[in-house]
Amino acid sequence: MTPLTLTDLSFTYQTKPIISHLSYHLPSGQLSLLVGPTGCGKSTLLKLMAGLLVPTSGKMSHPGMVSMMFQQAGEQFTMATARDELIFALENLQVSTSDYPKRMAKAVAFTQIGPLLDQPINTLSGGQKQRIALSILIAMDVDVLLLDEPFASVDPEGRTFLIKKLGQLRDQGKTILLSDHVLSGYETVCDHLFRFSANALKEVDTANLPALFCANQELSQWSFTLTPTSSVFELQDMTLTTGKQLLQPTQLALYQGAITLITGPNGSGKTTLFKALTKMLPYGGSLKYQQQELTKLRSKTYLTQVAQIFQTSTDQFLRVTVADELALSSNMRNAYFTPERLNQVIRHLHFDDKLDQSVYTLSGGQQKQLQLLLMLMTQHQVLLIDEPLTGLDSRAVKQMVTLMQAVHAALGQTMLIISHQIAPLAPICQYHLHFANQQLNYQEH
Repeated sequence: MTPLTLTDLSFTYQTKPIISHLSYHLPSGQLSLLVGPTGCGKSTLLKLMAGLLVPTSGKMSHPGMVSMMFQQAGEQFTMATARDELIFALENLQVSTSDYPKRMAKAVAFTQIGPLLDQPINTLSGGQKQRIALSILIAMDVDVLLLDEPFASVDPEGRTFLIKKLGQLRDQGKTILLSDHVLSGYETVCDHLFRFSANALKEVDTANLPALFCANQELSQWSFTLTPTSSVFELQDMTLTTGKQLLQPTQLALYQGAITLITGPNGSGKTTLFKALTKMLPYGGSLKYQQQELTKLRSKTYLTQVAQIFQTSTDQFLRVTVADELALSSNMRNAYFTPERLNQVIRHLHFDDKLDQSVYTLSGGQQKQLQLLLMLMTQHQVLLIDEPLTGLDSRAVKQMVTLMQAVHAALGQTMLIISHQIAPLAPICQYHLHFANQQLNYQEH
């Protein structure tokens, strides 16, 4: 197969060069990893390869059908259910309707999304959406799969399963290029690793790959001991149901002024719990905030104290430019973010040269950093933080974890954090809740 080839390719957004005179051959029938710092242009490069962006100059040659899976999988869905999405994709390819059942059955079995086929996509977790997005590429039977942070919201078991599946696709002759900041799990399937930095792609020597594939730190390395304090939320026979039961009657306290890590498999109900805590979804039983039943509290007053940081960064933005978003949050910033400290953080996160840039043209990692900063600036007493490290490289992860820890130390906010990236967050968390099998329980270890 002729490789996907870029020749002297350049791309400029407005007046800012993103990619300059890049030449590259994607190895055919191989699985290649693309790594690089947050905001270096990886997503832009993948979109150029997929034909979603038009290069400013240079040219590309495509070996066959190329398709891309976005970093935020939900952005590429147009239909209500996974079944409808699969049919829609096949219709667009003008596949014979007699081939639909076979192609769909193969895609569903390959990614094991059978139970999700007829559930509304907008009720699924981020990890479940990423599985569905991959199943669509399988059904389309594309030659080249371009995957942008494909497992950022997938639980560890699902991540292992899907990486193994990518290896099987490679063995079937598919060409795969994917970007990821977490390298563990790719040891047995990665053929090539390319670093993208300063508008250049350089392959890492195979002899150096073992040192890069570091295993994730195990949760058991961190100590969590249940030492109850005053509660901010009290669950009394609380249940959660969204078409199916997610939480059986539960007695539980969520502790005030603490940082609590919440883990659990995709679809277990973690984000649904947050939606119940912010009055976006109903609940059964009793849920009290500061000893008052949540349903009896005025939303306008309550939501000045409790806020959710959404899994998808762009869902949080209200303005167009970085400067406008910062100005909006500055109007209600807390005591920690003095003007001097805020300017220091802006420089530290390298937003000082992006103030006039649209928030929607930032990289996924930059959007996540900005979103977290904006919400950490607010005067909310409780922050419900959903997947705060998605799309961040190791340097950015350290920056944002350090910032969360500093804000918490200064203000004593209550923070509940959902994350599949456990190792970076565990050192700053006092409690660990695990949500699985319709049960929500504290873990001591």
